[in-house]
Amino acid sequence: METKEHTILIVDDVTTNLDLLKGLLIDRYHVKVANNGQLALKIARIGAGPDLILLDIMMPEMNGFQVCEQLKSDPDTKEIPIIFLTAKTEIEDIITGFEAGGVDYLTKPFNPHELLARVNTQILIKKQKDVILKQNIEQKELLHILCHDLANHFGVITFALGLIKTIPEKTQNYLQKINTATSHGVDIINLIRDMRSLQEKKIELYPVNLSEMAQESVLLLGDRFEKKKVRLNINIDETIYVKAEKRSLINSVLNNLLTNALKFSFEDSQVEMTAVEKDNIVTLIIEDRGIGMPEQLLSQIFDISKSTSRTGTNGEIGTGFGMSLIKTFVEFYGGKIEVQSKDILDNPHDHGTKIMIHLQKADRINRE
Repeated sequence: METKEHTILIVDDVTTNLDLLKGLLIDRYHVKVANNGQLALKIARIGAGPDLILLDIMMPEMNGFQVCEQLKSDPDTKEIPIIFLTAKTEIEDIITGFEAGGVDYLTKPFNPHELLARVNTQILIKKQKDVILKQNIEQKELLHILCHDLANHFGVITFALGLIKTIPEKTQNYLQKINTATSHGVDIINLIRDMRSLQEKKIELYPVNLSEMAQESVLLLGDRFEKKKVRLNINIDETIYVKAEKRSLINSVLNNLLTNALKFSFEDSQVEMTAVEKDNIVTLIIEDRGIGMPEQLLSQIFDISKSTSRTGTNGEIGTGFGMSLIKTFVEFYGGKIEVQSKDILDNPHDHGTKIMIHLQKADRINRE
């Protein structure tokens, strides 16, 4: 039995017409019906909304043109394709229908085969449009990864080069940091290439040592913590392995989490990074006592369409897209992320952010 993937809303004030149209479409689509314009608007705004609307024009109180105009003026419903299905055959009405935002216009009485063909065509167009929109979002994510994560490594290199000039006796130490940052920068470029081909070739997941990943991240960001006088306390058992991919876990997850924790922490405070195991799940916890987040910001933290960038406690700036990238990778690993935060304005004596990354525990294997 073919699975029904799409939903069609039929709007007509005549019960016989609703029954006829529903009978034609029910075998292929989920079907919803409305016998007036107000009910149609209400149904269209519930959840993700229908994939297509078949809309009568001649209805009492609110005609089809008015319904269409309201749908097209609402950002949540404006992308829903509308086919006018009506007995109004005048050329002026057809023009009005298209000007109102309809994608097609079919007159009554209609040929059932023609109606199904037009419906199928519009559903196909919508599917293709959705694919394009999804690809655009993915490209946007890739660009954010490139800008956001490479900035971390360029910052390390710039900082280390400056210290080489002022503290020449530590040149070897800072050259190691430059080498590590350069290596991870190359990893990010390779990661972008991998993500571009995710649909055809998935990134390989394998057991990685969580303590070692944390130490590599600290090697890159430790100087920043020292400069801001923020203590970074790590308590991760060296035997813990999780299912992930090394370079994305370090560059796009851990580095971003620690950078955010540092950015919103005050001088002479501390950031805790711990890990606990339970029922084959490893929970990585990063907690700070910084400025926290207000409820509205917290509700949008993973929405890539909305930048949640804020200035840090020392004037640091960022893109505001880091958390959406972290969520993308954590879910790709088969895990999930939780964020708890108390805003300093609402909680002046108990504020900060706690992020929990739940990952699948893995057995150590030899990847030589």
